[in-house]
Order: sequence, then structure tokens, then C-alpha cells
Amino acid sequence: MKKKLLVFVLIFTVIVPQAFAQKTRKNTDTGGIHFGILAGGGLQTLYGTDYWDEPLDDKLNPGFHAGGNVNLPLFADLWIQSGVMFSSKGAKQNIITEDITKTINLAYAEVPVNVLYRPQLGDGHLLIGAGPYVSYGIFGNERIKIGTIITELKVKYIADATNEPSSYVYYRGLDAGANILFGYELYSGIFLQINGQMGLLKVNSEYGLPNDQTSKKNFGFGLSAGYRF
Repeated sequence: MKKKLLVFVLIFTVIVPQAFAQKTRKNTDTGGIHFGILAGGGLQTLYGTDYWDEPLDDKLNPGFHAGGNVNLPLFADLWIQSGVMFSSKGAKQNIITEDITKTINLAYAEVPVNVLYRPQLGDGHLLIGAGPYVSYGIFGNERIKIGTIITELKVKYIADATNEPSSYVYYRGLDAGANILFGYELYSGIFLQINGQMGLLKVNSEYGLPNDQTSKKNFGFGLSAGYRF
């Protein structure tokens, strides 16, 4: 999976911009604040350790995101990019056999802050960015499928679920981590980018269990398309 993602990134950041470089014209972008909207999808999972401190074996689960952002000029080709996003995350697990699966769906309101390198290239701009994000859970669910039977519990975001009822599943509301992005933006304002994200805070709630080593963190990557005004 990592090798395939690396190849895709290289193709996107090297070959795609060259395809737009058949004509080179002067960019009319002279700075200022630029707003944008974007949406896209990808694959999400949870990484970390289980109760016994063994690595998690969670599977990839589809996720999506949508929102808006703004580019603030620093100097030359460097910008600060921030915004507000709705992001769905989570994972899929096989329980004992593939006939029993658990799907974790977590939805967050998210604020990324990236340093963006945005030089002219061909008929647009190359986009290379990285920085932190912070998010907070707003809703979610866990679905367990046994054959054709599906049961569902809603997610409640709380740090300590020791004395909470079993009518919910529990996750921490606060998440934070690191973003990376690679993309290309045409002078027309249309842009396409690859996103990667790694959570650095555990999102599982505490249940008061002795010697519990559980630590679940968000991880995902995907593709976004958008328009810069």
C-alpha cells in the first residue's frame, strides 16, 4: 500500500504538472488573500495498539471531506493555508472471521493549518504543503455485521467512559496530528491534490480497565478537488 501511494504521489507531482507545461504564461496572481472550496474522498483507518499492547490490525474504510480554506501570503512562493473542514474517518475490523465485521465511522469538524509552497509551474502552480491539524468529534457510529444482521450504536465523545452506559460507544472528542499535501492548481482556479494525514493523539476513551494499553489514532489519505477564487 505504501509503495503504491508513493508511486502515485511521484506521478502526480512530476508528470501531471509537466503535462500542463506545454505553454508557459505569466501568472496574474500578485498576492492577496485567496479563498477556496474543496471536497474529496479517500481511505481511513486506525493505527496503534490494543489492550495487550499488540499492533492493531484495522482495515481501510472509505472516508470523505468537504469545506473551505484560505491562502494568506507570507513571502515569495510561501503561503499559510487554513480553513474549516468536515471530515469522516474511522476503520473496519474483522472479528474472529471475515463473516463478522465492525465498521467505525467518526465525523469531525477540523481546522488544518499548513505552510504551503506554491511556485509557478506551466499554466498554474505546484502545491506542496505540510502542517498540523486539530479536530473535534461531532457524531459517529459503530456497526457490527454478522451475516446479514446489522446492529448499530451511536458514538458519544467523552474522554473517560468508565461509568457510562453501554448504549453508546465512546471516543475522545479531541484529535490532532499532521497533514501533508501535493497538488497542482491551474490559473483558472481549479486544483487537484493528494492529502495525507496522521493523528498523534489517541482517540479511544478510557474505560477504567487495569493495565489497558489501548491506543487508537487516526490515519488516512485521499484525493481532493476544488476551486480557488
